[in-house]
Amino acid sequence: MIREELKNSEPIAYRTLENALRNDRVAHSYLFSGEYSPLKIETAYLLAMSIIEGKKGFADEDSDISRRIRRNQYFDVIYIDGYEETIKKEMIERILDEFSRTSLESSGKKVYILANINNASNKVLNMILKFMEEPSSENTYGILITDRKEDLLPTVVSRCEDVPFLTRDFSYLIEDYEKKGFDWIDAYLLSDIFHSFEADLDLNDPYYFNAKEYVYQTLENLDNKEYLPVLFYREFYNVFKDRDDLKKMVDRYLSIMIRMIEDAIVEKETSDEEYNRHLKMIADHSPEKLLEIFEDARDRAAINAERKLLFDEIAYEIITYI
Repeated sequence: MIREELKNSEPIAYRTLENALRNDRVAHSYLFSGEYSPLKIETAYLLAMSIIEGKKGFADEDSDISRRIRRNQYFDVIYIDGYEETIKKEMIERILDEFSRTSLESSGKKVYILANINNASNKVLNMILKFMEEPSSENTYGILITDRKEDLLPTVVSRCEDVPFLTRDFSYLIEDYEKKGFDWIDAYLLSDIFHSFEADLDLNDPYYFNAKEYVYQTLENLDNKEYLPVLFYREFYNVFKDRDDLKKMVDRYLSIMIRMIEDAIVEKETSDEEYNRHLKMIADHSPEKLLEIFEDARDRAAINAERKLLFDEIAYEIITYI
């Protein structure tokens, strides 16, 4: 069953979607992001089944409607496979045409799934964006799947609720970093930051170790909210004044913070007591909201948002909502 596999393999995605379905807060546009995984496609079908079924929580995968949806035989669910071929203008026009007509199914709800949305031109992406902004009805839902969110138009990303798929195996990278002398926890975080072996990194790398220390300081001051803006200004801008140096450090800071928040959400236990202690701090301070704050910051950093303004906004979000 897709639901059980999702729950066991991708607990954050499972919890995000289950909460939305149970609380009638399903977004009209979702972006399933993360490295390639067939489970992203299967989950898109499961969400489509659940939207069409309209009950609290996930759909019955063995129902007649669910089976029709999975076989692409349900008239009001359209699946376009961008892994097999380029997503063309004509494909989007088909969605626009069919979704502008009266529903052929009793639920009245319509769902389109666009797999590997990166395999579309900017012209086609702008067509999709316009449809997302002006859907044919309130009963229209879209699910976009990407393996490279950083390559998408920021406007497309901003229109969707991002559901990250996090499962990955970088054990071989962890081993490589440990062979260079890094402690296990540092090897673990570095493998997550780079996704490939960085031969030039050494035990004196100032960007990584400063970033990790600033992450810990941020977490230790989540209850000392008036100090956070001072911390960011004092540590970030007085130490790293060169623009390129600041960018490297900030990128590592955001990667480490997001990894730690994800680990806190799934209640990860490591052999590093200090790391576990900081995970507990996250768990005690609305980790889902923290993840939203720092993922948004990472997205804005990717489009070269001004770093000082970025951290002013992070501080404001934490002070206001955490």
